[in-house]
Amino acid sequence: MKDLLASHLEDCSTDRYFCFSIRCEVCGEYWYSSSIPFAKAAQAVQYREKQELYDAIYQREKQRARATAGQEARERFSQCPVCRRLVCDACFLICEEMDLCRECAGRMQEPGEPVAP
Repeated sequence: MKDLLASHLEDCSTDRYFCFSIRCEVCGEYWYSSSIPFAKAAQAVQYREKQELYDAIYQREKQRARATAGQEARERFSQCPVCRRLVCDACFLICEEMDLCRECAGRMQEPGEPVAP
């Protein structure tokens, strides 16, 4: 699941903030991670001669922000055991036999309630 989430994280970061998104493969809605500021954004603009240093710091912080976004996403997305798609909590149903995405549950006539409304 961790690798699946990592492969679906889209980078929405700017030079000042780190942010990532994931699109639900059932409803198509986007979820956005918390926005994390780049600690050296002001210095990176002010001290152009240190650009290489700030680029390295930016990449390190971006990797940390990506890991944090992955952690957040694990609390909001599930993988359907039938179709293997990554779906948001509104599209993932708690069913009697097995928890499924809304589309698979409907196709199999398996009633259930969404993880989150």
